[in-house]
Amino acid sequence: MLEVLVSMFIASIALIGLGVTQLKSLQFANNSFDYTVSLVQAQNAIERMWPELCEIQHSSPSKFTEQAFRESLQPPNSLSFRYVLTLPENYSAEMQMTVAWQDLRVPEEAEKQLLNQVTLNASFVEVPNVCNT
Repeated sequence: MLEVLVSMFIASIALIGLGVTQLKSLQFANNSFDYTVSLVQAQNAIERMWPELCEIQHSSPSKFTEQAFRESLQPPNSLSFRYVLTLPENYSAEMQMTVAWQDLRVPEEAEKQLLNQVTLNASFVEVPNVCNT
């Protein structure tokens, strides 16, 4: 009888350990997913700027600061509750775009929140001043 109890105890501990390992694995998979989605959203924002680049660089530099244009660069509504795109105040040929997400496992301290964001360095070439207006 004692041997059965000891065996059940050891099996219980092993199953608890397996459950904890699975939980950690799921947490890392979730963080990896958030990281990947953030990279895609930052890249999408950069790609959405290319068709407007001539206008931003030459005929209407203030377009980059317009609210409607900035909103068009944001993640879609289905993702905006979780991912936030941060743009620089003004356009420059070299700028950073940051996408952050909320992960409740990471403390609210500012230095810890760096773990929940992706920053891409965007480089734009000078396009010829032949905008279609």
